[in-house]
Amino acid sequence: MKNPILSTLLVTFATVISAYGKGPVDLILVWGGGLNQPIEIANSAALNAFNPWVGQFADWKGKPFVDAPCYRRSFEVMFYMKSPGRFSAFDRGDLKMIYATRYCWSGESGYVYLPGPGEPLYGENGGTIIRGDADGKWHPATPAWDALLSSAVTMRDQEAAVDKIVISGGALKRPVEIMDSELISKFDPWTGVFVDWKVPARMGPCNWEYEVTYFKRGTGFKKESKPETPSDQPGFRLIYGLRYCMGNAGEPGYVHIAGFTDKFWEQNVHMVWDGTQAGEWHPSTLAWKEFIQREVDEQARSARVGDPK
Repeated sequence: MKNPILSTLLVTFATVISAYGKGPVDLILVWGGGLNQPIEIANSAALNAFNPWVGQFADWKGKPFVDAPCYRRSFEVMFYMKSPGRFSAFDRGDLKMIYATRYCWSGESGYVYLPGPGEPLYGENGGTIIRGDADGKWHPATPAWDALLSSAVTMRDQEAAVDKIVISGGALKRPVEIMDSELISKFDPWTGVFVDWKVPARMGPCNWEYEVTYFKRGTGFKKESKPETPSDQPGFRLIYGLRYCMGNAGEPGYVHIAGFTDKFWEQNVHMVWDGTQAGEWHPSTLAWKEFIQREVDEQARSARVGDPK
């Protein structure tokens, strides 16, 4: 004998799924990676052409990658839909964030990343579609997806710029602030000159440990105001941070890239995607060691001559 109440609930549930699921999304949002504000894609042609279920953004026949060539310069791309009952920290009123990816452009081709098990936003994606072995990997983007997001890449290159680097700890008596545009450009967090990326992650002998933090004026790369954090400074917002252990003698030393549970993760993940390199110590570069050592020596020299630098 059928339960009339259960039958009514099943019909109602099916109606909700039909009305709100697997149709065109209502908004695609591109943000992070240095954009001053999110880019909203709301034209009907784009929304009809791309959705999480069909996944027209990736070439699923192409070879996947653990890390794409351009992964550090990547954007967060989120799909939104009016979906009652869904909830995430990234919702925008009635529009619910139902699926999240990352996108980067190497200058020749684009790549799409899908969060894997245990990573932020994997749970939200699972409420929409799970792609099994495809999750947790980078995939070649389709030409149509590259064309749609090219404006975001262009805008990021125009807007992304750090205003201040601060070095603290180690042999320093007080933090050193660096606002020289040439030095900031050379050692920006996106190019990652502080790590020798050709060498596998590892830790070795080192001595003084420093914190190196990157700041943007005002509210960072977001125009809307948000609560300050203990790491922010008056007029500046922390956008990226790392730890550096100075190498002994001629060794360059080691850099620690923040992982999920580490200090700076919350700032780093929305600005620079460190991918599988996060949470590890990595051999640094001699250029980075010389940069840090020069600032330490300059402070010591100033102290000897009575300059309060």
